[in-house]
Amino acid sequence: MLVEKKTVKLVYPFTTESGFVIAQPQVAYEEYGTPTGPVIMLCHGGLSSHHAAGKHAPTDMQAGWWDALVGPGKVFDTDRYRILSMNALGSMFGSSGAAEIDPATGRRYGPTFPDVSVRDQAHFIKAFLDHMGIARLHLMAGPSMGSLHTQQMAALYPEVVGAAIAVATAGRMTASGMAMHHFMINACKGDPEFADGWYEPGTQLFGVKMIWQVMRIYYTSEKIFRIKCFDPISHKPGAQRMRMDATRRFLMVGLENGIAEYDPNALITLTNSVNTHDLGDQFATYEEGVQRIRCPILLMNIDHDQEFPLECAQELASILNAVRPGQATERMIESAWGHLACVLESEQLSHHIGAWMKAQNL
Repeated sequence: MLVEKKTVKLVYPFTTESGFVIAQPQVAYEEYGTPTGPVIMLCHGGLSSHHAAGKHAPTDMQAGWWDALVGPGKVFDTDRYRILSMNALGSMFGSSGAAEIDPATGRRYGPTFPDVSVRDQAHFIKAFLDHMGIARLHLMAGPSMGSLHTQQMAALYPEVVGAAIAVATAGRMTASGMAMHHFMINACKGDPEFADGWYEPGTQLFGVKMIWQVMRIYYTSEKIFRIKCFDPISHKPGAQRMRMDATRRFLMVGLENGIAEYDPNALITLTNSVNTHDLGDQFATYEEGVQRIRCPILLMNIDHDQEFPLECAQELASILNAVRPGQATERMIESAWGHLACVLESEQLSHHIGAWMKAQNL
């Protein structure tokens, strides 16, 4: 499936919770499927883009991150649905963010772009839907940060979101996740070439290269390192050195290409935004905020995920089902890939999502 990159300028300025006004807000997005079908909105993970499915050219090496789920006859069936995938506010892939041009100055926003919350990003999604003339979503879904946007939209705009799927998720950011994100931010800001956020565009900072390696550890698991780097090398003289070399290669594989489009300011914006995620914020209790979600929701966490452990989905399901029994369905993804399973385990994702959508008559 060949897809087109699209960009739209919103008609009205967008104001963040902090009061910062984006005078000419811009949204990068892709669209798949039939233009007259029920609308599905897909939201991407933190350092990913809105390229959820298909290829931009036949020569592209890799399709979008949920390509196995989006297409004719797939769970997100392009013969039945109109599917939108939108780039988040603050991302480095075309929507308004630090890497984009500030119309007031004629140069990139850089470090002047404001901190944004997950609520800001949800309001930005709503502004995009309004611009597109879409009053209601048949379904909203996403992995990782996209799952947080899905939850927050369902809580802020219960009349808009008809059903929700949250993969690798939590109702509020975990303590260890916040700590890891602060490490990423510190690694960026501590790099001398960061230059207080005015680094040369396209510069691959050493700090970002460090972040890539840490993500390979934190967003996977001990189990995948054993499978890939340790167990295949049988005991013999020098075996441990060979395992050490295999681990180093696994840690570095894909680094140069992987970080080629990473903008450090945008990375900081996004990690800070994810750290703000708390459905209970601005409510008397956490439970009250969670229970603003009224639609059926599928929660899928991964057995070896360090970012969002299984109990995060269990907690959400328990709070929702205590008031509306059966509203939340919980499923576990089994994978040595840890957090990355939210995009890598296509077969399990397709199975659980397909069965749930059928049960919900979606």
